[in-house]
Amino acid sequence: MLANGGRDIDVTIVRDIISREDGESVEREEINEYVNRRLGLTRLEMRDLELTEEYINAVLEGMWGVTTETGGTAHSVFRDFNIEIGGKTGSSEAPGGNVNGWFVGFAPFDEPEIAIVVGVENGGRGFHTAEVVRDILKVYFGINQEIEEDRTARPISGQRN
Repeated sequence: MLANGGRDIDVTIVRDIISREDGESVEREEINEYVNRRLGLTRLEMRDLELTEEYINAVLEGMWGVTTETGGTAHSVFRDFNIEIGGKTGSSEAPGGNVNGWFVGFAPFDEPEIAIVVGVENGGRGFHTAEVVRDILKVYFGINQEIEEDRTARPISGQRN
């Protein structure tokens, strides 16, 4: 919601479902109704954050600094990333004196299209969790995808050429 200027959003986990009958995309409302019914969820009232633009901008500036400014807790993870990210590292206590690592972020910073939260149980500092987010964002944006095609012909098990 912060990346969206404080306005509430309808979170989407499933991007698209194609109908077997006609090969067309199922309507978003139909997907939401099905998921809510299966999970036993009722639709919550959507509300905007009750924060001034000044406060929202201050938080966003801090999230930009986490990934972009020298000294930011995730700067070393995202310094060579070709898309600006807004994010926040964090940690929380876990049983046995362990620490869970967290990272919440969004990208691209100026025109967000994806928000992501990763928690790693007993993962230590959020810095380490930022590395997971970076790898997910690389796949999402198609960055540095090195695909090597193996053209070596191999016999299928039990068959010989």
